[in-house]
Amino acid sequence: MLDLNDKIVACPQSGGINSAGVLCWLIQSGMKPKELHLYYADFAEHSPDTLEFVQALMVLANHNFENVKTTITQNSVLSFFEQAKMIPHPISSPCSRLLKIEPMMAYNSAHGVEVDLIGYVRTEQRRINRMEDRAKPDMFLSKAFPISQFDDEWCFTIVKEMLGWYPAIYDLKWKDKDFIAYVLQNLLRFNDAVQRKLKNKIGKDKRVFKHNNCLPCKNMHIDDMLAIEYFYPAYMAKATALGERLKGYWGRNADDYYTTFGKEDYEPEQCEACSFD
Repeated sequence: MLDLNDKIVACPQSGGINSAGVLCWLIQSGMKPKELHLYYADFAEHSPDTLEFVQALMVLANHNFENVKTTITQNSVLSFFEQAKMIPHPISSPCSRLLKIEPMMAYNSAHGVEVDLIGYVRTEQRRINRMEDRAKPDMFLSKAFPISQFDDEWCFTIVKEMLGWYPAIYDLKWKDKDFIAYVLQNLLRFNDAVQRKLKNKIGKDKRVFKHNNCLPCKNMHIDDMLAIEYFYPAYMAKATALGERLKGYWGRNADDYYTTFGKEDYEPEQCEACSFD
């Protein structure tokens, strides 16, 4: 049984509902770590209320634990791509590795973190297994997955109960009438396969965005990209302009980008930038 009492514990935040769910679970558990470290890599491309959400979670943590250490870094994935003069393919994520993962690993090491709490839910068992397989037996830092028996909706419920709100991006639904009209007006921009995919989604009472990723993340598919174009046009305009300047088209070639916003014949790994979401 996971015992975090008197341990130096990290509960990294992504700005997403799952990492927030882990923090709420920890509060609800009644366990009292010796130190609780909340590390968040903020990106200019996160949805507008994400930073405020994480800051509110940090306040909540301070109300419930005696020794909380908080760190927020400021980043921009578009600036990173601009400086690199390229947009990586979806199978490669140097942006998240260099801007988030490696700095956070260095932070954990520097602060003697003993247990790292990861917000994978039960639909992500393959990712849990992969991370456990990669772990070395003599590692100083252990990783735990305390909400792996729950699902996303459990996270929404507990965060709403304990904090009162979560980022607005999660309440955007495929049943939004104006969004449906926009999708239908733009169907002919895409090939037949993409048109079928979009028609299958519109009108359903499902969340448009499953993760609070960068807007856009280079790993996103057509439905995500079109949704950003509609709900967050300023974000999409900046990303599109950068893609045109770099001739990068978000890691794909121009034909793929303009017909499908990227190949749809494979499922890329979720970007590590949201691996705690």
